[in-house]
Amino acid sequence: MNFMQNGSSPHNLPLTYLGYSLLIILVCVIVLLKVFRNWQKGRFPQGFRMIQGITGLAVLRILAFLFTYFAWQNEPTFTQPLLLLDQAISLLGVNLIMWLWSFPEPSREADPAVLGLMGITSIFVVMQTIFIPSLMDGFTGTMLFWQSITVLFLIAGSILIFIRKPNFWLYGVFMGGILSFGSIWALVTSNLEPLHLAQLTAYPLLLLLGERFPIGELFTQEAPIDIDLDRRQASVDLNTLSKIQKLFDEKDPAGVLYNIAQATCYLILSDLTLIIDTPDEHGKIRIIAGYDLIREEPLQALTLDSKHIPLLSNYIERRKMLHIPASSTSRDLSNLSKVLQLTKPGHLLASPVYIPGANKTLGVVLFSPFSNRPWTKADQDYLLMLSKIYVAAFSHHLANQNGESDGVKNTIRDLSSNLTKITQDKQLLKEEMATLSKEHQNLLLELDVINTKHEQLSVWSNALQRHLAMLVDLSKKESTEAIRKYVSVVDKEIQSVKDSIQVEQEVKLPKSVLDSKPDKEDPESQRSADLEEAIQACLDDSGPKIKKKKIKSKLDFPEKIPLLQMNHALFKEIFSFLVSNAVEESKPEGEVLIRVQIYEEDQSQHFAHIKINDQGDGYFQDEISAVLNDSLTAEQQDKLSQVMTNLYVTKNLVENEGGRMWVESKPGEGTIVSLLLAFQQD
Repeated sequence: MNFMQNGSSPHNLPLTYLGYSLLIILVCVIVLLKVFRNWQKGRFPQGFRMIQGITGLAVLRILAFLFTYFAWQNEPTFTQPLLLLDQAISLLGVNLIMWLWSFPEPSREADPAVLGLMGITSIFVVMQTIFIPSLMDGFTGTMLFWQSITVLFLIAGSILIFIRKPNFWLYGVFMGGILSFGSIWALVTSNLEPLHLAQLTAYPLLLLLGERFPIGELFTQEAPIDIDLDRRQASVDLNTLSKIQKLFDEKDPAGVLYNIAQATCYLILSDLTLIIDTPDEHGKIRIIAGYDLIREEPLQALTLDSKHIPLLSNYIERRKMLHIPASSTSRDLSNLSKVLQLTKPGHLLASPVYIPGANKTLGVVLFSPFSNRPWTKADQDYLLMLSKIYVAAFSHHLANQNGESDGVKNTIRDLSSNLTKITQDKQLLKEEMATLSKEHQNLLLELDVINTKHEQLSVWSNALQRHLAMLVDLSKKESTEAIRKYVSVVDKEIQSVKDSIQVEQEVKLPKSVLDSKPDKEDPESQRSADLEEAIQACLDDSGPKIKKKKIKSKLDFPEKIPLLQMNHALFKEIFSFLVSNAVEESKPEGEVLIRVQIYEEDQSQHFAHIKINDQGDGYFQDEISAVLNDSLTAEQQDKLSQVMTNLYVTKNLVENEGGRMWVESKPGEGTIVSLLLAFQQD
């Protein structure tokens, strides 16, 4: 190997290396302690990256120190592998130093590239020193090879620092210049001592890394508001906040997010508070709500691209807290400043708020462009406590919005309290039918025409009579659109049944059956509903589809079920819609669960709670609410699927009979439809 070392005896050379390595290790440890102390104050991601880089430098120098010491103990004249190891350690250190100065924030391109270069260099050194020692006698074992690569890396890194211009970038360029000068001097003199001298001169500049993102010490500008941040960091202490958590109960759906933004500003004394959503399928992020404590006014909702705030969107999606100092080069700060029309960026602190009921994550973002508040570790713990309160508030709000309380029994109690009154109102509604008969005369005439066209279809005759009874009941809702939609459903069903019956008549049915007259009355409409019998009949009617999709039906009934107030034919029709939906929505080889529970609050409140649960794809709650809100336009009803049409008609029929119906559905978890119906009075 063509190394030359002037002024050092081979016997003293390892000892010189030990002292030099020890000094470098000492500098790295001091820098690491300083960076770690600053990071503890703010926990910003840039500080953690600096800790990683300085730790890597210290580990490299410790390995070189240990390798030199043990090699010297075994062979006092050991020189060649030691010189090669020193060159490799210097090159790896240059990689880490240029990475630390150039990329203070995470980079998806630079981080893997630096790791890859360090890995390749390490593998090459191991191969050269252990497996193929002959390489040390060639060009790859010379100072020219290693120092030329080191100089190229230093020049490229210095140019990159100059282009990116991170905080304190001049010191980074200066450090790169000192190391480059040492490497070039070593090449010219064929002596590594100038390189060591340059490293001992340059490495102390790493102490400035801890000052790149200061936490409060360098920001002495007074805040525009009359708040002494040094004396009072929050308006409510943690003990008081834990009591507020028990009282926090937001009931206004439109003001939940705005109230959270406003409460955060006043509790933690933030200049600005934003509530942001996670990116949608188009990569857009919404600033849903916000509040400006300085002006004491809400902020307007905004939408921006997620690539404009990559760190913030990534941390919120992963449900991690994020802290970015004002001196950061992150695009998040500059782009948010432009969107919010701020003259200068401030320190940013963001905390995720995961809402289990909605399977959604929101971000509470604090911004201090006016007060330069640095957001210390205590502030982060305080915001974390607030986030837990907001999760509880959101869950409570969603429960109220879905019409549910802590459990199904509480829901049933709330609904059953009105059931008796609704049953009494039913009689009044029937009496009002006489006054509405003239308005529905044309509709009844159309139904008579439909009845005449299908007079010879014996199977369809009784079902048609039941459909007519349902339409009359629907008229009590005074909803012309609902009646029109139900008529269209009936018309389609009649046409399909008519076609199938005609085929059967041509092939199978004898003439005596075709000439027979249908019954004028359906006996099932004259008796109270037998719940178990009707449900089993609906499952039998859907038997072919159930068998085709290999669906399992599971029934959970009490031993003795009283008769319902509703007539048997009407209940059977209502439940057939729900069975049809469950079979249609369930996946092949899925399961449909039907459960009946009996509740009796007192002698006047005796009712059945019926649930039918499928394992389909499910729906978002706002989709279900839009169908069941009784305010759909004609255009909206025309666009409904068959499943949604069934739900819409079923809800109107159930409520017309004095009952209640609600739907629980989540995407990917299926749908649960619940009915609350009164039993026949003893």
